[in-house]
Amino acid sequence: MYKKVLATIMAAAMIATTATTVFAEETTEVAAAEAVAGFEAPEGVDPSEYHLAICIHSMDNEYWAQEAAGAKLAAEYYGVNCDVLTCDSDDNKQMQGIKDYIAQYGDKACFVVDPSSTANTVNIAETCDEAGVYVSILAHRAEGLYPADYPHFVASLMLDDMAIGKATATALFESIGGAGQVAELQGLLGDDSATNRHAAFEAALADYPDIEVVDSQTASWSQSDAMTLTENWIVNYPELKGIFSANDTMALGAIEALKNAGKNGEIKVSGCDGIEAALNAVKDGDLVITNANDGFCIAGYGASYAIQAALGVLDPETIDPAERLIFCKTTLVTADNADEIIGNFIETQNPGYDYSDLGYCVDAYQEAE
Repeated sequence: MYKKVLATIMAAAMIATTATTVFAEETTEVAAAEAVAGFEAPEGVDPSEYHLAICIHSMDNEYWAQEAAGAKLAAEYYGVNCDVLTCDSDDNKQMQGIKDYIAQYGDKACFVVDPSSTANTVNIAETCDEAGVYVSILAHRAEGLYPADYPHFVASLMLDDMAIGKATATALFESIGGAGQVAELQGLLGDDSATNRHAAFEAALADYPDIEVVDSQTASWSQSDAMTLTENWIVNYPELKGIFSANDTMALGAIEALKNAGKNGEIKVSGCDGIEAALNAVKDGDLVITNANDGFCIAGYGASYAIQAALGVLDPETIDPAERLIFCKTTLVTADNADEIIGNFIETQNPGYDYSDLGYCVDAYQEAE
């Protein structure tokens, strides 16, 4: 088993088009000379000849759009071209887009991919490895799939839902004095993040014996479903003190119900993901805490790993296999740092990361058999 070499902590401070035959919904062409000062390509390598495909589900989702923005910032830093490929969460569409991109750019292509599904990660790794092009895969990894088994699968960058869920649950419990009745809004049943965040909630409970869970229901990531459940809880549990929500959308539904009942602030709510509305809710005091999953970090550094390998700066096979399995940094957002996070993530769309420092994104290395 690869050993976890860094403690799993949360960084509480600063923390595609339709991919068929048309490649880019949005293309960024950056000459090598325009790359951020400080990066020097290896002798004889012209970064402007290389093309990064940023493969995401869609641009309609705030987090996926943030991933695209982060990967673009990395591409600009290195002076490579980049294209956004979207797949509408369709495995076949995503794979066709990757294959078409390879057909167009050959070994000058590289990829950062937020997979359409966990199952598709195997296809992505195998296709890129067979073509001899480098890829970083974000957020999902099929069981038994390891970068070390594929020379061109540079790195797997994941979010540590267990650490995230436990941190937000702990903050919620502390906000109500470590005792009292709470309820839980679970995500979509069967979803990996929902399962992990529920397990994290239960793990946090072990440290707070005076917390009583009066109900735990799935709201399936839905704001309206969460609002309805909260309305019922307000009536059925008049002593309710807190609501743990596995994502921000459900947390906002809970807050809406509490406002309508005149109990906002009296019953505390935690969220997770760091969408703009939730960041503002933290700033306004409606939400105790959320966790900014930080697409700028996971996709920007995921792109950097793939680009450095493509340009010959990094040889993945010389890296300790455990160090290619990364739990990526995220940022806990409270009233103390909400303004800063809103400024960096929403207003300027640029946290100012140094994408040459690959180690910055690492919160912890994962364990693997």
